[in-house]
Amino acid sequence: MNKHTKKWGSALLAAGILVGVAVVPVSYIEAASYKQQATAQQPGISIKWNGKTLATKGIQVNGSTVIPVAALRDSLGIPVSYDAKTATYTVGSGYNKLYIMSSSSDGPYVNVNGITTRNMDAKQIAGKLYIPMSLLKDYLGIDAQWNAAQKTVTMSKSQLNPITITSQSLPASSDAKVSYKVKYSQISGGQLNPEAQQAINSVLKKQAEGILAAGKKQVAEGEPTVERPYTFSNDFAIAYNQQGILSIIMEDYSDTAGAHGMTARKGYTFSLADGKLLQLSDVLKANPNYKQFLNSDLKKKLMVQW
Repeated sequence: MNKHTKKWGSALLAAGILVGVAVVPVSYIEAASYKQQATAQQPGISIKWNGKTLATKGIQVNGSTVIPVAALRDSLGIPVSYDAKTATYTVGSGYNKLYIMSSSSDGPYVNVNGITTRNMDAKQIAGKLYIPMSLLKDYLGIDAQWNAAQKTVTMSKSQLNPITITSQSLPASSDAKVSYKVKYSQISGGQLNPEAQQAINSVLKKQAEGILAAGKKQVAEGEPTVERPYTFSNDFAIAYNQQGILSIIMEDYSDTAGAHGMTARKGYTFSLADGKLLQLSDVLKANPNYKQFLNSDLKKKLMVQW
């Protein structure tokens, strides 16, 4: 396995990008995001940003390095805002934003554009709010390296693909009985091959159009009312955007006035060079035993999480 293939494979696994669609009740996702473990706090961790040691320190909790949100704002220049009405912090800008809900009785929890993936628990320690270092690496374009011997995290801006990612909405009429909020990502960039750009954007738009069409079909076959309205919405998060590879998590939500809504999630990984929609076999084909490798790695992650 060459170094680029191995790096892509590790990144996609870390981001939870898998082939196929996962469908789970929304209540199940929320319960997972609320889960908190007893914390085993370790001594302070030094933080370096562009070679400069910051006055603020990180902390290791249960083997995971967490970074103070205040340091992101004051030293890294990452936008941080707070909505007192919802007790929610917003971290970052552009196509990925972290939302930290601090009012939960189980402790603060995090999502990216409304999408909950791995390692999404924040920590409130000694009056300060902390988030896992992995969130910075996976979603905020920050490269973070951990030096165990020196107990130091060295951070810098990641070398992202030179593309622009925007959000577009599909037109659909909503009323008191039915609500549609369907969007999709689109990419552009001067260095992109026009055919590749068109191919990628077509896949992403068709996915959103499928969500809208499925919603309208359920409305036609059902009986939404003002008292029991139907809701259809979606969002996306960029999970990897480096070395000519773009990975996107697409998540859609539907509520047809049942006991709870349903969430479906799908990952798309593209080659920016030709617009090809990659499969895991494309990314990890340098390892002939990639299926065994993936099964073993995923089993470990599931055992750790649950």
